[in-house]
Amino acid sequence: MQQARRVLDAEDGWPTYDTGLEFQGRAMHAMSETPDAAYAPDVPVALYLIWGALTDEMDAPGRGSPEQDAAAVRRMKQAAAEWLTVVDSPEGRTAYLDRWVHEECGYARRET
Repeated sequence: MQQARRVLDAEDGWPTYDTGLEFQGRAMHAMSETPDAAYAPDVPVALYLIWGALTDEMDAPGRGSPEQDAAAVRRMKQAAAEWLTVVDSPEGRTAYLDRWVHEECGYARRET
């Protein structure tokens, strides 16, 4: 939760990006603590995917125009603000993660 607050408080531009990378890093750290042969927890995996996609909006090849950077910062701040509203609600977290992973970031849904 603290990391989302830091994204919101970061100055626009690269400070927001750097804080977004830290958010992704914390999710990766949580994933790395999963015991061998166990499934990684859904929340850290989803947050890792979300923040990877959001930061890619600034640093992926072909990106980096001032307009693209400003839009990327707005999306990072939106994602952080929305996370703070659902972090304490299991149902809210599930809906947030599903929407951000699949609808906002464009990751395909697994077929069942």
